[in-house]
Amino acid sequence: MRDPLSTGGLTRRGLIIDVAIAVVFALVAIPIHLGQSTSAAVTAGVVSIALALRRLAPSVMIVLALASAAVQVSTDQIAVVASLAYFPLFATVGGHPDRRVRFGSLAVAIAGCVVAGWEFPHAYVDAAGNAVAIRLFGFAGAAVVVIGGWAFGFIRYQRRMVQQASVAETIAELERKRLLDLYDEQSERTRLARDMHDVVAHSLAVVVAQAEGARMLLDADPDATRKALHVIADTARGALGDVRGLLEQLRNEDVPSASRSDRDILFDRMRAAGMTIDNQESGNDESVDANITRVAGRVLGEALTNALKYGDLAVPVVVRIEWTRGCSMTVWNALSDNPLAPGGAGQGIAGMAERAAQIGGTLRSARDNDDGWLVSLQIPAPHPDTTRENHESGGTQTL
Repeated sequence: MRDPLSTGGLTRRGLIIDVAIAVVFALVAIPIHLGQSTSAAVTAGVVSIALALRRLAPSVMIVLALASAAVQVSTDQIAVVASLAYFPLFATVGGHPDRRVRFGSLAVAIAGCVVAGWEFPHAYVDAAGNAVAIRLFGFAGAAVVVIGGWAFGFIRYQRRMVQQASVAETIAELERKRLLDLYDEQSERTRLARDMHDVVAHSLAVVVAQAEGARMLLDADPDATRKALHVIADTARGALGDVRGLLEQLRNEDVPSASRSDRDILFDRMRAAGMTIDNQESGNDESVDANITRVAGRVLGEALTNALKYGDLAVPVVVRIEWTRGCSMTVWNALSDNPLAPGGAGQGIAGMAERAAQIGGTLRSARDNDDGWLVSLQIPAPHPDTTRENHESGGTQTL
C-alpha cells in the first residue's frame, strides 16, 4: 500500500543512497550510544531506520522520529549524536509539497525544541551551571538541528517552486511561439493554395478557349489553328513553371534552429530558463542537405523542450551533434524526481520520428537506465539519386 504522504518521485538510485547513508549513520551512532545507555542506542537505531525511509515512507519516518524523541524524554537519556539525524528528517517534511505537512511539522519542531530545552537539566543532572542556562542551551541546540533542518527543506521547496514557475513561463512562451509559427505556416500555405488556384484556373481557361477555337478552325484556317496551338503550348509551359515555383516554396518552409546560430539562440533561451547544457558539435552543417538540418533543428528543439518540462534541471543536459554529409545527434537529460513535474509522452517526438523517416533517418526516444532520457537521431547522407529526384519532383511534363 502506498504511503499517503509519499510524493512518488523517489528513484531506485535515490532509495539506495538513503539506505546507504542510514546504514553508515547507524554504524557510527549505535556504538557511540551503547556506551551511554541501552535506550540511547535504541534511539540511534530508530532514527537510522527513519533516515532510510524518509523519502520512501514519510508517514513511517514521522512515527519513528516521534517514537525516538519519546524514548529520550521518558528515559531522560538524550542521544546527542543520534539527534543529528533530525536535521535531514525535518528537511524532508519542510520541503514536502503538502502545505499541511510542511507547517504541521514546523509546529512539531517548535514543540520539540521546547521539550528538549526542558529535558536537558534532567538528562544532565551533574552538569555544572544554572538550570535556566542549561535549558536555553538545550533549546538552542535543538533549534539549530530541528528548526534549522525544517528551514533548509522549506527554502529548497520555495526555490524549486520559483524555478518551476520560470520553466512553466518559458514553456508557455515556446508554445506560444510554436502556435504563431504554425499560424504563419498555415497562412503561407493558404496564400500558396490561392496562387496555385489562380495559376491553374487562368491557364486552363486559356488552354480550353484556344483548344475550342483551334478545333473549329482546324479545316477553315490552318494558320489560325497553328497559332492557337502555339498559345496552348506557351500557356501550359508557363503554368508548369509557375506550379514548380509554388511547390518549391511549399518545400522550403522556414524551420527554426536550422543553422548553428539558430541553435546557439535556442541554447541561450534554454539556459535562461535554468537549464545547464553541455553541448559539443563537430563537422560543418553548411555542407549538409538543407532538409537534414531542418529535421535536426526540429528534433533538437523538441528534445530540449521535453527536457525542460520533464527533466532534472540540476543535472546538465548533454547534447552531441556530428555533421558528416548526414547528421548524428544525441540529447540526454536526467529525469526529475519532482512529483509536481508532468509525465507521459506527447506527440512531438512521434512527429519528429516521422520527419526523420521521410528523409531516410531514424529517431529513438526512450528511458536511459533509470534516471535519464535519451533522444538519438541518425540521418545518413542522402543518396545522389534521391537528392536529384527531390529537386526534380513535380517536373514531369505530362499533359
